[in-house]
Order: sequence, then structure tokens, then C-alpha cells
Amino acid sequence: MVINDLIPSDIKYFVFCLNNNRFLIFVFEFLEDNRVIALLIIYNIIFAMLLWAFFQTMTTDPGQVPVFWGFHLGDNENKRRRYCLMCNVFKPERCHHCSACNRCVLNMDHHCPWINNCVGFWNRKYFLLLLVYVLIIVYTTVVFMAYDFYQVVVWGFNYKYLPAKNNAEFRNKIFILAAFLMDVIVCVLMTAFLRFHIKLASENKTTIENLDKQGKPFKSIYDIGLDNNWKQIFGMNPWLYAFPIFCGSGKPMGDGIYW
Repeated sequence: MVINDLIPSDIKYFVFCLNNNRFLIFVFEFLEDNRVIALLIIYNIIFAMLLWAFFQTMTTDPGQVPVFWGFHLGDNENKRRRYCLMCNVFKPERCHHCSACNRCVLNMDHHCPWINNCVGFWNRKYFLLLLVYVLIIVYTTVVFMAYDFYQVVVWGFNYKYLPAKNNAEFRNKIFILAAFLMDVIVCVLMTAFLRFHIKLASENKTTIENLDKQGKPFKSIYDIGLDNNWKQIFGMNPWLYAFPIFCGSGKPMGDGIYW
């Protein structure tokens, strides 16, 4: 089971909005400080990058088998080919049929319900960047809510009587407490999830291949070294690694068909 699947989508969205709004409330209280304004600008730039990576991951075609690939008798590829009875195409190595998308996907990693798309050869970079930006956002939120959380804990130990339910201060304390604890949980899960995918990318493996081996350590036959493994995902231009875009000079090494 993928770690991210443990978090229902509606809860994750609530946590993200809750924490994001709390952080903005915290910042707006100190807008007279230029350092806070600079921090707010940086925070929203990262949030914009997160949205960019999300839409790129969601809308980019992960890769499809070229028309009539494998039907030509003169092909140099002599390996045994798999045939998909659903799509009526020959499947290259590492290509799998996704029942959710009802199509074959090149170098398929997994189908992600959060983006309603498969993660494959052409959008795996965007997916990894999405995880990175989400993690930066939630860690930033934890750091800047830590003092608020500390004040809530101190207030809780010093308060001798349970306030009335309509008490505004009490509701605010509960809001901070819930937001901080839920954000910490998301931080822990997302850190483990990103670490898992970075390990797969570094060793030129996919989630499907890892599941086929039942999570046991194995040496990938497609491993061509750490540097080249990352170039197959993030492209040939290191200046574009941090951006969810390839451009002409930054396309991934290879084509997702021949390995």
C-alpha cells in the first residue's frame, strides 16, 4: 500500500487549506515588518510552484505507445514483446495497462487518484516536484505555527476551568491545536512518501516494479547510474530541474520505449 493512500483526499485538502490560512493569519498580524512581507512573498511563490506542478502532473500525458509500434518486421528490437488485448498494441518494456485510465502507459509508475492521472515517463518529474513543494509548504507551516502551538499548550495547563463552547478564544485555541497536529501528521507521511519515491528514482525503479518484488531489495536491470537515472526523469538541462517544465533543451534522456 502506498503511504499517500492512507490520507483521504477530503481530509488532506482540509488540512492544507486550514494550515495555509492559519499561516497567512499569522503573517498578516506582523505586516509592518519587511522581513515578514518578504517571507509572505516567498511562501506564495512556492505555493504557486506547487499549483503549477499539480496541474502539469494532472494534465500531462504520461506517455502512450506509438501507433503500430511493434508490428514492423524489420525492427531491430528482438526481445519478446507483450501484447495488450485491451488496447490492441504491443507493449514496450516497463509499459503497463492502467485499468483506471483504460490505456497503456509508458514506464508506468502508478495511477495516482489525487491527480486523476497516471504517473509515467513524461510526467514523473512533475509528480516528484509536486511532492517536494507540498513538503516545503507543510514544513514551513509547522515552523511558523510551532510558537502558537506552544502558547496553546501553556494556556491549556494554566486554564483551570473548561470555557464555554461559544468562547471565541477557546475556539481559536482548538483551531490552532487541530491544525498543527494534523500538519505534523501530514509532514511525517509526506516525508516518508517522498523519500520512497526518491529512492526509486535514484535506482531507476518504479512503484509497480517494487510491488512485483514485494518490497524486497533488488537491483534494477535499468539502473544506468545515479546521474543518468535522474536525467531520464528530470531531463538534460539542470537549470530546469526545479521547474515543472521541460522545454526543448530539458527533455528526459530516452523515449520511454527502448531501454
